[in-house]
Amino acid sequence: MEVTDAELTYRLSQHDETAFETLFRRYYRYLYSIAVQYVKDPELAEDALQEVYLKLWTHRTQLDASQSIKAYLATAMRNQIINRLRDDRRAILRHIERQALLPEADTSTEESITLNEYSSVVRQGLQLLPPQRRLVFTLRSEVGLTNEEVASQLRISINTVKIHYYHACRFLRDYLRHHADLPTLVIAVLSSLYH
Repeated sequence: MEVTDAELTYRLSQHDETAFETLFRRYYRYLYSIAVQYVKDPELAEDALQEVYLKLWTHRTQLDASQSIKAYLATAMRNQIINRLRDDRRAILRHIERQALLPEADTSTEESITLNEYSSVVRQGLQLLPPQRRLVFTLRSEVGLTNEEVASQLRISINTVKIHYYHACRFLRDYLRHHADLPTLVIAVLSSLYH
């Protein structure tokens, strides 16, 4: 006879590692399917799942066996996804603001954010830039070229590269502020999780 969730939750709250492993196996696929549906990346989904189970183990003494562990895990996953969306959006804005304030600073490939990993909103904004400005921004931020390398490749002055990059960063920063509306993203995730 299969052990109930309530029994497993109680045993887990008493530090039972076997109960934890059973709950892990029981809800792994369910939580993974939620995660991958929203983060669209198996690796990121796996990371989110590991975080949720880590929090389950860390907070095991606070579990209430009369409450649904499945609902608890789904809520934890929802919160993990929302936090990820919020963190990604902040990382994009920080990067763009830093570049807009320091237009002469070179951005190394490590420091540069591959923007298309984070949001289709960035891609939409990029399409609104004049072609040369978009190309300069892409070569700097995504390819990781220096101002000098971009200038050489496009046969324009370094100063022109800096001006294009500066204006592209400012435009994308403003575009993100107006179009990457976090509450809308959060509402979309929440409503989808409960359907």
